[in-house]
Parts: sequence; C-alpha cells; structure tokens
Amino acid sequence: MQPDPNDLPRLTDVYFLRTKEVVRRFGDREVTYAVFMRRPVICTPKLMVDFLAAMAAERQTKFDIQLNYDEGDWVGAGEPLLYLSGSLFHLVDLETVYLQKLGSPCVAAYNAYAMCVDLPKTAFLAMDARHCAGAEMAEMMAYAASVGSAAAKREVGAIGFIGNATDATAHFFGNDQGRGTMPHALIGYAGSTVRAAEMFHEAFPSETLTVLVDYFGLEITDSLAVCRARAPCAAGDPRLPYRGGAPPSRRHRRHGGGDLAPAPAPRRRGLRQGEDRR
Repeated sequence: MQPDPNDLPRLTDVYFLRTKEVVRRFGDREVTYAVFMRRPVICTPKLMVDFLAAMAAERQTKFDIQLNYDEGDWVGAGEPLLYLSGSLFHLVDLETVYLQKLGSPCVAAYNAYAMCVDLPKTAFLAMDARHCAGAEMAEMMAYAASVGSAAAKREVGAIGFIGNATDATAHFFGNDQGRGTMPHALIGYAGSTVRAAEMFHEAFPSETLTVLVDYFGLEITDSLAVCRARAPCAAGDPRLPYRGGAPPSRRHRRHGGGDLAPAPAPRRRGLRQGEDRR
C-alpha cells in the first residue's frame, strides 16, 4: 500500500522539504544513509524497500539499498539495518514515510517473535486490524507478525501465527482469507452464548467454531452450557475451542434491555514527595 506521490509533501516533515529546496538551489550530490533503530528489533524491511523502489521509478532515478540483515534477523540497538544511497534531492523528502514503513514493523515483529518463542506450542491469530490507525498500519502490523512468527518457527520450532482477521493481509500468513468466528456483538444479538454458537454453525457449517464465553462474565457456566447443548464442531473434530479474557469494563453486555454501565475512571494516584512529576 503506497501513498500517492502527489500527497508526499503533505506527509513529509517540513524540514526535509526545506532541505530539498536548499539542495535544489545549491546543487545535488550522492549520499549514503545508515538506517538504524535505537533498540533491538527484528529486521522487517520489505514495505520500506517496496516504497523506495516505487518512488525511484516515479522519479526516474535509482536508489541503492544494501541490506545488512536478512528479513527476520535479530538486529542490535544502533546497528545499521541497511545503507541507502542515491541522490540527496530525491531521497531527503522520502525519509518520513520510509521510516514509518520500517520502524513500527521492526518493533512489532520483535514483539511477535518474543510472544511465539515464549509460547512455542500456542497457535496465534493476528486480530489487530480493528485496533490499527487505518489500513496502512494494518498492513504493517500483519507483515510484522508474519516475520516475527517465521523467525520463531525457524529458531525454536514454534507454531506461531497461523492466520489473521482480514482478507486484505491474509497473504502474509500464506492464506487466501482472514479467520475468526464470533465477536461480542453476535452474543448480544443471539441473547445467549449457546444460541450464538448454534446460529453460527447453522450459517457456516464447515467453519471451525470458536465459542466466545466471556460476554456475560460467566465463563465457566457458559462453557459448560455450550458443552451440554452439544454444540456441533466442524469437520467432525470433537474438540471445541473457547475464547475469553475481555475485562468487564470492555464487554458490550445487555441486561434487561439496559447497557452495562461504563467502568469508573481510574483514580489518579498522588505522587510521593521527591517523585518526578513530568
């Protein structure tokens, strides 16, 4: 997902634009950037490299990108991930966007890698899309999760991420479609956890059913109720996955037609004498 080249001036730090004008007035020169992160990360460069390739073609120039690490490699704080060479006039106003496409994915891939290594027998599903600031961030986070997961698979044989929530980024996980079953809204619509499971299976009989059991705050009771109702499982698999964990303040519950009252705002704790108030 690339920005329109005509939009780049609006997306770029002003001091880069002013530097570009200075270079235009006083003469261009070839430069090399050493691009690094200030913390350990996993090398996740594809989106940045694709962006630079597209911009080089748009500007009819050439950028030389020397990657110092392969995708998925661990990179120490301050170590150059890559060297980027080319015309300063054509490179200087791209820094804002290409760093956006590199920094966040590298950090997110590191976090995904850590999760998968710490829980190597757990299969993860990337459900981050609805928490992202737009489709571009969703693409970056899905790519990052796939890179971190692949690194953990190579190193410790972890199961890692087996898919994600949307069709748009399913390809990063080797899938054609996103995955997922029931959100809280479906439980509210159905009126009970058991009925939601029955309705879902009737609508999607070939899909594996993962039952959400925390809507009413009765996780054990509702789990047993679904079992007693003999909720059907897909493809003859006798196992029935369950999902839960949302805290009460974040559940969209209805009782007797009324909405659950919002959780009270957390009290601000006073600082002890001598503590930093910044």
